[in-house]
Amino acid sequence: MKKVLILMAERTGTGHKSAANAIERNLVAQGCTVKQLNCFPLMGKVGVNMENCYIPLTTKHPFVWKISHGFSQVCTDIMHGWIYHHVKKNLLKEIKAFNPDVIISVHCMFTKAVSRLLCKNHLNIPFLVNVIDLVNPPKVWRDKRAQMSLVPTEKVREQYLKLGFKPEQLIVSGFPIREDIVPPKSPKTVGDKLHILMVNPSINLRKNLAYVRELSGIENAEITFVCGRDERLFKALTRAKERNPQLSKVNVLGFVRNMPELLQWAQVLLTKAGPNMLLEGTRSGTAVIVTGHIPGQEAKNYQYITANRCGARCENPRKIRALVQSWLDNDLLPEYLQNALHAGANDGAKVIADYIVGICH
Repeated sequence: MKKVLILMAERTGTGHKSAANAIERNLVAQGCTVKQLNCFPLMGKVGVNMENCYIPLTTKHPFVWKISHGFSQVCTDIMHGWIYHHVKKNLLKEIKAFNPDVIISVHCMFTKAVSRLLCKNHLNIPFLVNVIDLVNPPKVWRDKRAQMSLVPTEKVREQYLKLGFKPEQLIVSGFPIREDIVPPKSPKTVGDKLHILMVNPSINLRKNLAYVRELSGIENAEITFVCGRDERLFKALTRAKERNPQLSKVNVLGFVRNMPELLQWAQVLLTKAGPNMLLEGTRSGTAVIVTGHIPGQEAKNYQYITANRCGARCENPRKIRALVQSWLDNDLLPEYLQNALHAGANDGAKVIADYIVGICH
């Protein structure tokens, strides 16, 4: 039985964990033994603090996050060298204890540090990087020493080729999405009610409240807002519902475990430009409006939606109602629902698992 080690993170957004889960399920189905390893705690207290700071920095202190992200872009090798210094001892212990046949990283911070560790310790273990940014991945993803970089789109592959990666180092795998989000067999239809799903559309609390107020003004709209683990947002929306009768029809949820059902219900998804949620939207056959992004990160991911003509970008709450109304008035929504089914890039988990099993054999 072949063993695969997946390097990931638990609390730096949902994409890394979700991607790791999707790959693991496909590998286990093919008879592999899989271990997911959160690498941040292996760095000691400094790593734990890095992981814990991600959500507060990106939501409450975006300017500080932008500076931090910018440093990693400019001083990429310094960043990887620093990570290598902090992670090498404990990561090496984990690798030797598990003795994997393949190692794959779904987190950008554990790329060059890992390949350096394997090289210095003469460990001949295939190392793969699964890039989970759709359009313009940060520089920290790039590792020419990795045996293979599995990229989500042809656009990323073209970018990597221009950067000097060899064609045999790249596979356009698509993005590893959870398989319980099942694509509909035919496009969703537009009925008397417009089903709008909002999944934490912005990192800005006031913008989120403004989006809800604007969309609740659409007469036939039924709105469900998923706050996730953002308790501050959940409390703010609950208070807003109590004060504003117009928001009484808005269904406010916290952390949910029935996202596939919610996406199946929705015709329009509003979300920030996290690749995981964008692709879960298109996989479910839902039109997508990109309403925000993490500064210095995700900024160009909206191009996946606009290039595939399955939605739009609108980061101004004051324009959102007019945009959605224009979709209805000009009969654009059926076209976007049709195109969402053919957007691609949202079924990468099996491709990635098949490749891993292949090199194991």
